[in-house]
Amino acid sequence: MKERITFDSRTRQQTGPVKRQRRPLSNEQKHKLWTNVVFVALILLCHLLQNTPHMFPTIMGAHCFLLLPLTVCIAMFLHNLPATMLCLFAGTLWDVSAAHLDGFNAIFFLLSSTGVCLLMNYLMRNNLWTANILGALVILLYVTLHWLCFVVFRGVDQGAVTYFTYYLPSALYSFAFTPLFYVILRRFMRYIRERYPKSSMARGFAELR
Repeated sequence: MKERITFDSRTRQQTGPVKRQRRPLSNEQKHKLWTNVVFVALILLCHLLQNTPHMFPTIMGAHCFLLLPLTVCIAMFLHNLPATMLCLFAGTLWDVSAAHLDGFNAIFFLLSSTGVCLLMNYLMRNNLWTANILGALVILLYVTLHWLCFVVFRGVDQGAVTYFTYYLPSALYSFAFTPLFYVILRRFMRYIRERYPKSSMARGFAELR
């Protein structure tokens, strides 16, 4: 790259190259950066706890699907494309570690996060009751579809028993973490808003929402 040379208008002498200074990140950019970093870290942590053998305790054979309540809460706070991409990332991680790499989790997370975003944008308020309702619906829908696709349609013996002895207990176990994730993310988002406040117009729009 060629350096830009400047001259003093009075002496006509070269004053040297002009150094371009990097612009500092705006509060909105810092807000997005730290939000994405923390959410990605949470997804990776829950992925490791959930899919690493003997990493997270089981209760009478029931497994905890930590990524389900986490992605529901992420979709409630981020909305639209960022939430969809993060949830798709979580589903892809789950598919990579699953026994059958068929994209089931990625597709489900993509559709569920989109549905949660639409509900939050047009119909529902962001509170703990909404998180519990959406978390319960998403988790129950996930275990039911997974049971249908990988147990019933494949003709596994005693499929109905599996639904009541494994899938429903795992759904209840997973749902128990929905309030915890919601409270943690709500406090984090509140801290980020206070630490990196946006412009008055954006802040007013956020308050209206």
